[in-house]
Amino acid sequence: MACVDVNPALLPTLPRSVLRGIGQIFLQRSAGCGLAVLAAMALQAPQLALACALGALVATLAGRRLHEAQALDDGLFGFNGALAGLGVLIVLAPGPLAWALVVAASLLATALLLFLRRRLPVSPYTAPFVLVTWGVMALATVAPLAPATPIVSVDVGWSEVANGILRGIGQVVFLDHPMAGALCLLGLLLAGPRVAVTALIAATAGLALARALGFPDAPAALGLYGYNAVLTVIALLPRIQVKGQRWIVVAAAVLTVLLVRGVQLLGLPALTAPFVLATWLLLRVSRAPADAPASVSTTPSPASD
Repeated sequence: MACVDVNPALLPTLPRSVLRGIGQIFLQRSAGCGLAVLAAMALQAPQLALACALGALVATLAGRRLHEAQALDDGLFGFNGALAGLGVLIVLAPGPLAWALVVAASLLATALLLFLRRRLPVSPYTAPFVLVTWGVMALATVAPLAPATPIVSVDVGWSEVANGILRGIGQVVFLDHPMAGALCLLGLLLAGPRVAVTALIAATAGLALARALGFPDAPAALGLYGYNAVLTVIALLPRIQVKGQRWIVVAAAVLTVLLVRGVQLLGLPALTAPFVLATWLLLRVSRAPADAPASVSTTPSPASD
């Protein structure tokens, strides 16, 4: 898959790895994608952009101690740290304690990533981020910590469907500004046109299914039923390209939407848990035929440069 990335000669190794780590939130080995996602966060919530960059940097520096040069350069140590940093500032108001927790959460997410990589037959994907962020949320309920101010939903005057689809992409990084979603989509386009089209289809399917099943309108309009479908379909893209495996698009969309609703009914924040569970299950049941790509790696498969 073609990938537009930053020329290695123009960007030092560490910044490139950090940006690729942010791009790997969308499972893309692309510093250009990471930069676009960071710009999307800066557009709607600059503090989230800072937390994401700090989390990715801390996790990448921690990964350097493991001497896994290729994984480090691909950004595979950065994305859970980046998401954990975001998770802290989604829960807590910015302040000295919150920023210290961004660092701590990023380190813990990296440690969990290494632990799960050694014990799971498939990639942990964003499971470390989910577990760490649920922990931060639990801590916030028992400790006297200042809660974050909710990000205000933005209406740019586009159609409700267009807003819902773009929000379904932006919500991967907690953004509901349609323009922020468009910037994330631009990042995916830099990573590869097929990835961007896949994300659009998945976000559209998530929105349509939620409406068809009569799920609450407000979460659907905010893209909350779309972003897990986006990640799941992107993760399963190698299977989708195999003849006889394209049913996975429908299965991924349906399963993630149902899982999101189920987690909501349990009173838990879904985060990317539906993506992780759906991907693990669909990888298990969609054993590739002989002409399919190699079995799924224990790390997210990066796009080639």
